[in-house]
Amino acid sequence: MNDAIETIVLESIARINKDLDNPKLRHPAPDDPLFAELDSMAVLDLILEIEARLQEHLGRYVQIADERSMDPQKTPFLTVQSAIEHVRERADNG
Repeated sequence: MNDAIETIVLESIARINKDLDNPKLRHPAPDDPLFAELDSMAVLDLILEIEARLQEHLGRYVQIADERSMDPQKTPFLTVQSAIEHVRERADNG
C-alpha cells in the first residue's frame, strides 16, 4: 500500500491537521475514520491539497471531488483507506 498516491494522501492529511491539531489524525492508519474527524471546510481543504499535490506529481490536474464528497454516508473520504483508494482510482482514470 506504500506508493505515491498513499504518500500524497497521508501528507495532505498531515498538512490539514497542522491547523486542526486533531490527535486522531496525527498518525492515521488505513481503517481510521477521516470524514468524521473533519468539518466541511477541512474536507474542502483536504481535497484541494490532494489535487494540488497530484498535479505536482502527475503533471496534470486530477479532480477528486464529486457529488459524494460531502455526503456522510457515501463519501469516498469515510476512512483513510477509502480516501487513498478513491484518489488512486481518479488518478488512474483521470
